[in-house]
Formats: sequence, C-alpha cells, structure tokens
Amino acid sequence: LTSLAEPDSGVLRLHDVNKTSNGTYRCQSLDLDDMSQIEEDVDLVVNYIEGVHVKMEPSSTLREGDNVMLSCDAYSPVGLKYQWRDDKGKKLVEGNQLFLKNLTFEKSNTFSCKVMAPSVPGLEQSKKVSVAVEGKPRIVAISSPLHVRQDEVINLTCKAVAFPPPTVQWSINGTAHEYVDNQHIASNLTVRVSHDLLRAGAMCRVSNRLGFSEEHIQLVVDQKSTAESQGVIIVAIIVAILVVAVLGAVIYFLHKKGKIPCGRAGKQDITKPEARKDKIVVEVKSDKLSEEAGLLQGANGEKRAAADQVG
Repeated sequence: LTSLAEPDSGVLRLHDVNKTSNGTYRCQSLDLDDMSQIEEDVDLVVNYIEGVHVKMEPSSTLREGDNVMLSCDAYSPVGLKYQWRDDKGKKLVEGNQLFLKNLTFEKSNTFSCKVMAPSVPGLEQSKKVSVAVEGKPRIVAISSPLHVRQDEVINLTCKAVAFPPPTVQWSINGTAHEYVDNQHIASNLTVRVSHDLLRAGAMCRVSNRLGFSEEHIQLVVDQKSTAESQGVIIVAIIVAILVVAVLGAVIYFLHKKGKIPCGRAGKQDITKPEARKDKIVVEVKSDKLSEEAGLLQGANGEKRAAADQVG
C-alpha cells in the first residue's frame, strides 16, 4: 500500500511507469458519517518490450559471395511482431529473421529490426545492425572514352566500391577531389589536355589492403570541333581572297579614270639610271674597239713594210 499523494482528491499519480510499476493498488475511503471504511483494489499492468538484440551468423568478417543470417529477439508480457527494414526505412521482410545471400558491396547496409506489440498500439522498439562486406576495390564507373579538344580543361572521373576504404591514385598530375559514401568512393581529376595526355591517356588505380583495381581512360579528339576550326580557317581564307580581289578592282578602276599617274615620263625617270649604266658599258666597249683597231693597224703596217722590202 502507498499513501495517497493527494489525500483530499483521492488521486494517485504515477510518473515514468515501468515494469516495476506492475501490481495491485488499493484505494481506502473513510465515511465520516458512520465512520465506516470502504476499500477497492485495482490491478495495474504495464506493458513493455525489453531485451531487443540482433544476432548475426556467421559473426566473422564477411566477403563478397558469402551468406549471412540476421536474427532478432526481444521479451514482452504480450505478443510481439517483428519486421526488418533497410537504412531508408523500406520494409524488407516480416518476421524475426532476415537472410542475405551472395553478398556484394552494394548489399552492405545498416538493417533495422522493428519489434511491435499489436495489442498495445504505439508500443514498439527497434535495433540496428551494420553488415559490412569486405573485398578488394571494384571500379564501377569511369569517364572513357572521353571526347576532348586540345588545351581544354577537363574533369576525369573514377568511381569504385570497396571495404576497407580504398585510396585512389592517378597516373597524371592534376587537381583531385574525392567523395566517399559508405563503401563507395568517387575521384574527380581536373587537368588540361596536352599532346602527351592525348597520346597516352590516363590511368585510375584504386587499392586497399585486400588488392587493387585499375582502368585506363582514353581521350579522343573531338572531330566536330576540328571540322569547325577548319571551316573557320577556310572562311577566313575566302574572305581574304575577296578583299584582295576588291582592292585590285578598285586600283584598276582608279587607273582607268586617271586618278593614279603612271605616264611615260615617270617611266623614263625611273629607268634613267639604267640608261647611264648602258652608256658606261658602251664607252668601255668603244675603248676596247679602239685598242683592237690600233693593234690591227700596227700589224697591217708591219705586213706592208715587209712586202715593200721583198718587192
């Protein structure tokens, strides 16, 4: 028996009830008119769920391809109902057991066992368990082949899944950014397209203590961009030819109209130095002829003197 907290009102208030609050409660009342005593008993039943636990078999490290059984148990004075959900709250199965077969990295997750008492609305508890699948990295997405242009700044992407958490290495230098979500990792590398990069490409290597995986990224020159560049060059050449043609036509038109002086006097002034050069050459040649004439005359005189002597 417990003394009343509020004897004048006949109300007993219980706070934070739990399973220890179960029992029989007796209310006693005294009639002051005839001094008679009245009492009444009431049984208080506190419904509860306790001891929720999850068991995983096998409990050793899980690898890809393994199977695992998750079992959930709890205690309650009333009937219980079990339900398994994933980390997003999606219901997977009814019952206290969840069987996972042929495990993969993608099946690594946090699972929740929800325990409910159908006869007592709102009475429920839950317990979470993490299932981590270990294995060497596996590259699941890569940006290859990638169409690029020379000297363009591009992003190379390499996505992988692994546990324990892996590291990502690139075969070329650049600015790398990594994003991790559970067993998934993504690495973005910002680089400028060079001749060597176009020739060799890039290699993404993902590794942890269980092994490694690597993939090659092939870079392909964007033919459309090349064709557009060639088209621009051709148009520029055509425009240049048209400009030259128009300029030539204008000059010819002005010449015909006499706007551009190009007379014979001008030509004589231009060629006058050449005429002097010709005159000098002629004078040199005339001197030579005079000398040759003198020699010939001398020779003829000697011949004539000899002839006179013979005569």
